[in-house]
Amino acid sequence: MTDRIDDALRKGLSAAAAQALSEWAAINDLHYWLDRWLDNGRSGAVVAVVNETDNHSRTARKVIMKIAAAPVAGLDRIEYARHRKAIKEAPDFAAEHLSTPVGQPVRVGDGTWITFQTVAGDTFDELQVLAVLLRRLVHRTPAAPGRPVCSAEVLTTTCVDVVHGVLYDWAVTGYISMEKPALTVKEFFDLHLGGRMDPGGPLDKYARLHQGEEIQFDGETDPLPNPFAVAQGRYFAEKPFLRPLLGKCHGDLHSDNILVRVLPSAAISNYYLIDNALYNAEGVLTASPVYLLLHIVARSMDAVRSQWDALIELFIEPQTGPAALVPGWLSGIIAGVDRKSAEWIGPSGLKSEWRVQTLLSMAACALVFAGRDSVPEADKPWFLRLAARALARFSETHPHLRGDQEPTEPEGSRQVSWIGRLCQDYPNVSGALDDPEGNPDLDELRRAALGGLDRTDHYREFVRRIGGPDPDTRYGTRGTEGAPVVGEAYVCPLELCDRRERREPGCAVPNCHLPQDGPVAMRQVFR
Repeated sequence: MTDRIDDALRKGLSAAAAQALSEWAAINDLHYWLDRWLDNGRSGAVVAVVNETDNHSRTARKVIMKIAAAPVAGLDRIEYARHRKAIKEAPDFAAEHLSTPVGQPVRVGDGTWITFQTVAGDTFDELQVLAVLLRRLVHRTPAAPGRPVCSAEVLTTTCVDVVHGVLYDWAVTGYISMEKPALTVKEFFDLHLGGRMDPGGPLDKYARLHQGEEIQFDGETDPLPNPFAVAQGRYFAEKPFLRPLLGKCHGDLHSDNILVRVLPSAAISNYYLIDNALYNAEGVLTASPVYLLLHIVARSMDAVRSQWDALIELFIEPQTGPAALVPGWLSGIIAGVDRKSAEWIGPSGLKSEWRVQTLLSMAACALVFAGRDSVPEADKPWFLRLAARALARFSETHPHLRGDQEPTEPEGSRQVSWIGRLCQDYPNVSGALDDPEGNPDLDELRRAALGGLDRTDHYREFVRRIGGPDPDTRYGTRGTEGAPVVGEAYVCPLELCDRRERREPGCAVPNCHLPQDGPVAMRQVFR
């Protein structure tokens, strides 16, 4: 059995993995020998290119072998399962830009599994990791003999094209799930940070150093929101209001996981995404473009450290920021990714929601890099400051979320109140129409309400057109204008609006009239 794998391969494996691979090879009449080991970054997985000979079919091929531990969440979260799911859910994109799992996973017995997949692009000889191309450009390191030097134009275009591909061709569309509850800012952060804020986690020690509500940064006139306070739920009120745009996501989109075809010459639109261990069919879509940009910055800090201020301004305002003060290739990537994202989301009418969620994803992802061991300590303040600036911009448009403020008419109350009025008045509005089921205006208003969008003026005009009284949304729903409902009350079961009603003695529980499948009883609460 020992001759089923060669000595070079055996020496790089644990005893348990070597035994499991040998047994697998013997059962299936296979032989494996090492071609090369691959650096797999921070994951701790063992990755190698191996040659496989199938003596039964008398064939041979080169495959990627990976040995990794199964996630704590369960075997359905192992990379093999996620990789297959990604291919099943987007076969056309996968055929162009992903590798293919080979055979079945092999259980090692120590909590790890051996998996195999095809070589992306069929050959390593014509491909190069994007991070290597970036390093050659930024640090002017010479390419190996026979390897082309990637121009700034090709690098910029490739990065933008990757974002185009993952949005237009992989995600295709984004959606807002009404089956999941609305999120607070902290909960949105949790989707990006995972357990990084937990005691002993990568961000724990930094959070203990910054325990106030705000931080004063060098280069900033005024204190900025403390991103750690936001991540802990202390800065913004714990008010569910945000429904993220979801869709198919790679989950770890960065320059080490992108292979670009460089031979016979560097070419755009010919890339492959590797390491699909974090693929998510319902991931936060704003996270991937932001994460890719920040990873590129982290890998090129030596070249931009003197432009820190300008770079932050450009991240906050990609189209109008000081692009001339940042290296052209980097400003081109930042502006290009922003423009491509805006073009993709534009037809949905959700551009403002995309921008808001991009700011929050920017802040959360910047925190991830601030907690990375691979990021030099001298560079971490930049990521923390970027997170704070993004949160300051978000806070400017959402002052009602500050827990220590009680505004008389908070930003966003218009969209909350109009939804409550539509919900309450829906039976009367429908009764005033000849064909409520086929009325496009009413249907658009209902869909906008379910999406949490602001259509206050549209709704008021619609009610006027059908002869109804002006729905003054400033004072809540009818019957409770300006008066708080205490004790037993009924609230929105969808967590979309601030409708809060009493139940009159002997009457039925009030209904929410917005769901497409029909009215739903409102939720009982006590205060």
